[in-house]
Amino acid sequence: MTDDDREALREHFEQESTEALVSILRNHDEQEWRPEVFEVVATILKSRGLAPGEVVALGPEPAVIDVVESEPTVTVANFFSPAEAHGSRMALEEAGIPAWVMDEGLGTIYGVGVGTRVQVRASDADAARQVLSSQPAPGDALPADIAEPACPACGSRNVAPEAWVETESGQRHQGTRRQWHYVCADCREAWPLR
Repeated sequence: MTDDDREALREHFEQESTEALVSILRNHDEQEWRPEVFEVVATILKSRGLAPGEVVALGPEPAVIDVVESEPTVTVANFFSPAEAHGSRMALEEAGIPAWVMDEGLGTIYGVGVGTRVQVRASDADAARQVLSSQPAPGDALPADIAEPACPACGSRNVAPEAWVETESGQRHQGTRRQWHYVCADCREAWPLR
């Protein structure tokens, strides 16, 4: 290793936290790090007031076993489409409940709709079912950046996007090349989506 390489290593590891460097030196994982790394890390730790010999004497950190991931899962919802399942998964994760979508590829493999399941840990099942059965927030309760806009004519938030084709005479009809507009359900005012 050249002096330039050693200096580049030192500069890189200088940016790491002391805890990260202690972990590297304690674990001394030669499959992950080249031997020169341990020398550089020891030098940096020494400059930070730690004794590298004492760090090494602590031995490798104990293995962390993620018991939670080995907990059994249960199905809390079934959907025909993976898109619907992922929407529910995202709602659960927003509520702090880890969730997984299962079987989304089976329909693709077999060419038929076999359904998609949303699963959570067994201990989270009741909370997940409660989240999935709750009513969505009304549009006026959503943050302004994601809520539907208010109607410019009457101020109502009871608006929804619609798509149609406008003819030159201003008539609306369904067609292949649509333009999206917001339409107020209260006063039927329409304006283009921006």
